[in-house]
Order: sequence, then C-alpha cells, then structure tokens
Amino acid sequence: MKFPLLMLALLLAGCAPAIREGAPLMNKLSIQKMNSNPAVKPLIEAELPEKWWKAFDDRNLDRLVELALAGNPALDEARDRLQEAQAAVIESGASLDPHVDSINQITRQRLSRNGNHDIYNGKTATIANIFPLFVNYNLDLWHRNQEIISAATASEKASEAKYRQSALMLSSAVIKTYFALNTAKNLAGVQAEIVRLTEEKANLLDSAYRAGIKPKTPSVSGQADLRESKAILAALEKRRQSLNFALLELVGKTPEEAIQTASTSIPERFGLPERIDLDLVSKRPDIQAALWNVRKNGHLEKVARDAFYPNINLFALTGFNSIGLSDLLGPGGATYAYGPAIDLPLFEGGALEGRLHEKEAAYDEAVHAYNRALLAAVRQIADALSAMRYGREQLDERTASLALRQSEAGIAQSGFQSGISGKLPYLEAEIRLNRETMAKMEESLNWLYSITDAATSLGGGFGRWPS
Repeated sequence: MKFPLLMLALLLAGCAPAIREGAPLMNKLSIQKMNSNPAVKPLIEAELPEKWWKAFDDRNLDRLVELALAGNPALDEARDRLQEAQAAVIESGASLDPHVDSINQITRQRLSRNGNHDIYNGKTATIANIFPLFVNYNLDLWHRNQEIISAATASEKASEAKYRQSALMLSSAVIKTYFALNTAKNLAGVQAEIVRLTEEKANLLDSAYRAGIKPKTPSVSGQADLRESKAILAALEKRRQSLNFALLELVGKTPEEAIQTASTSIPERFGLPERIDLDLVSKRPDIQAALWNVRKNGHLEKVARDAFYPNINLFALTGFNSIGLSDLLGPGGATYAYGPAIDLPLFEGGALEGRLHEKEAAYDEAVHAYNRALLAAVRQIADALSAMRYGREQLDERTASLALRQSEAGIAQSGFQSGISGKLPYLEAEIRLNRETMAKMEESLNWLYSITDAATSLGGGFGRWPS
C-alpha cells in the first residue's frame, strides 16, 4: 500500500506547477486636501450620501432620478446581467453536493453470436437497465470546485458593481441633462426679452433714419441685430426641445410627454468628504468591479493549476438489469455497483500548461486594468476638484459683472425717465444686462456641472447603493 502512495506523491510533485507571484496591485494614492479648495465645504462623513443630489433642493430633479433608476432600459439590462451572474453562482455551488440521478434504458438489440450472453447469442432481445438511484460525488480534494464557486461569486460581485456603475452614470446624466434643460428654458426666456428690446431698438433707429435724424447705417445694423437675436432664440428653442427628449429617454418615457422643471438651489460651496484616500476611491463602483475581476481571475488561475492534480469521484448505483423483461424485477435482476474513479492527467500535449499560462496572463491583465482604473479615478477626481475651483471663480466674476450691468441699466433708465438721455441708450443698456444675465446662467450651469462631476468621480453614493 505504501508503494502506490509513494508513486502517487512523486507523480504529483513532478507535474505540479510552481506557484508564482502575480502583478502587484496599487495600494497608495494622493489627492489634494479639501480645505485648500475654496469651492468645497469639507464634510466629516467618510463618503457622499446615497442621494447627494437632494442638496439642490429640487423635487422635480429628485423625482426624475428616481424614475430613471426604476425604469431606464439600460439599467434594466444591467440588472438582468446581474441576475445571470447570480444564477451562475447557484449553478457552480451545486458541484460541492452529491449528484443523484435516475438512469433508465430499455433497448431492443440484436446480440452477437460471439457475445458473452450464452443462450441469447445470435438472437434479438430486449435489454433493460433500470437504475432509479445513481449517486456521484466529487471529493474536491484540491478545492478545485470551491475555486470555481469563488470565481463565480467574484463575477457576481463584479456584475453587481457594474450595475451600480450604470446607475451612477445614469443619475449623473439625468442630473446634468435636467440642469441643461432648465438653463435652456431660462435662456430662451431672457433671449425672447432681448428680441423684444432689439426689435424696439431697430424700430427706433429706422424711425430716426426716416425722419432724417440718423444715417441709414444704424438702421441696417439694427435690423441685422434683430435677425441675429431671433436666430439665437430659435437655436435655444431647438436646444430646449432636444434636451427635453434626451431627458425623457433617460427616464424611460416617450417624447410625447413633457418635463417639469423648477428653480434649482445653487450652493455657494458643495460638501465633499474631507479626506480622499484609497478607501474612499475604492468605493467607486468601477473600481470595485475591477477589483472583483482581479479576484475572479485569481481563482480561475488556481483552478488551472489544480487541473494538474488527480480528480477523485465516488459513485454508487443500484437497480435492475436483465436481458428480457420477464425477469427484470425478479430476485435475480437486482444489481448494484460502487467505488472510486480516479482521473490523473499524465500527458496532455501542453494543454494544461497553456491553460495555466492563459489564466496567469488574464490575472495580470486584470491587475493592470485595476491599476489603470485607479489612476483614471484619481485623475478624474483631481480634474473635478480643479473644475469646481475654476467654476466657482468664474461664477463669482459673472455675478460681479451682472451687478455692474444692473447698475448701468438703472442709471440709463433714470436718465431716460428724467429726460436727460434718449430711449436708445436705455434699450442698449437693457440688452447688455440681459446678455450678462444669460452669461451668468451659463456659468451657473458650468458650476452645477462641476459639482455633479465631482460627486460622480467620488462614486456618487453608489458604492453601497442597494441592488
């Protein structure tokens, strides 16, 4: 007995591949401190709240995000992929349990004259094999099946993270499209006022030309300004409609419906976690998906390595078999069998080695993809924080410029009402005021975009979003 065991040990030692050290995972990162960014209000919380967009205090926005998360077809597709991965875990988990089957076969067969069936040789007979109980159990001595289950579980976790990533990107798209739609509506309203003022100015210049007070050039220029203003208004209306259709698509609605918008509260500063480190960045769904993919490929590499070892199954069956049906269920028809089945790969033509090297390369590839995703996440966060600083500065500059234009328009209105100056300077001041108002709206939109991008770059609270 000792000699066969010794030979088996030598075979295993000879064919077992050496365990290698794979590509290293990044475990450090550095991002600027929050207290150095005047646009950020540092929070003591370790991460963003799940519904961070409620900081804008806009019920319409809240409702649209909820509609999108509940009814967007792309998110439903991601949910289906998650359910597919969950089913794969259940399927792979069955390999650890004994498999019980029932194998039953009745065959009409011509038996050979040279067979070993005695009186049935050279005759046609009915052969019955009835095994109502057939048990097969894999001992999984090297935990190969367990590694397959672990790989399926890791794949499920990666699919879940990808599902949360889809929800994150969907919410970000809804929020930014909603802000853009709201801004487009407001811009169109202000531009309509500019068209009215420009038309009044053009009529005034035309009347002055006809009265011989002014030359024709200002009148022609006024008509050109009017046409340009109307073209801008038409472009804004087209932009508004396109954004409305885009938002309806995101929330899973048809183009016949309309989106309700309201004034959004624009924060002076936006709250972000005070400390941004690897723990926080790793909560991003895409980073989680990349890390689970590394773990999945690590388990599959172990499966490929375990394939070099023998596989041992235990089997047992009981039932009836007979040539001819008359004696099938009688005392002489009973049969049973049991025993081990050992499968030891000796020569596979390099197939096992090739599969192992493939899985080793897949593991390293997954590690590099994770490291690349981590570096991309750091860049996105740094870009978002920089954009927040710049956006806040630009919005403050526009706010100051708007205050000056308001003062200018007030002075022009007083001059016109008191008779000191004509109506033309007042109309031109009002047009400049409205254009500055539109410029501030655009900067406010950029500021809201930068907030959304910053929240998205930090995972947007979807690192723990329920699936």
